[in-house]
Amino acid sequence: MLIIFDLDDTLYDCTGGIIRNSDGTYNLENITLFSGVKEFLKDSNNNNHKNIKTVLVSMGDSDFQNKKLTILGISELFNKIIICSTDPEKKDCFQQAMEKFPEEKEILIVGNRIDSEIRYGNELGLKTVLINHGKYKNLKAKDSSEIPDLVYLTFQEFVEGLFKDNKN
Repeated sequence: MLIIFDLDDTLYDCTGGIIRNSDGTYNLENITLFSGVKEFLKDSNNNNHKNIKTVLVSMGDSDFQNKKLTILGISELFNKIIICSTDPEKKDCFQQAMEKFPEEKEILIVGNRIDSEIRYGNELGLKTVLINHGKYKNLKAKDSSEIPDLVYLTFQEFVEGLFKDNKN
């Protein structure tokens, strides 16, 4: 199984955790992972969750995104990290991840935005999972491509659902 994760408001609280300083820079001191994220990624990386590969696809300035990953302590826990500069590029990044792991037939896209990760995952015919958190949690679907296959309120609920459904 290949799981492609978004970063902001999917793996940590971006909406409540990043503070803009008066000089225009951002204070990242208070960002923390959601409960269960690090443990899940460590177990996947150590092959404790047999047959799960993890890829991070995130949009933003690569230096800034990499700084967040370092502060969160998860840089080394993904099989691949892809950072793109615009949101529409995420769809291409999902395809790159799939090409990197062609042996994986079951692919999940896990994100917090129906107008981004969910839409692009659905357009590619993949199973989509919404972590309904953050500033985009109240978006309404414009069409069927923005309707996720599964919805969870927390990352921990996602993990519990994943193992209940897949018995890994």
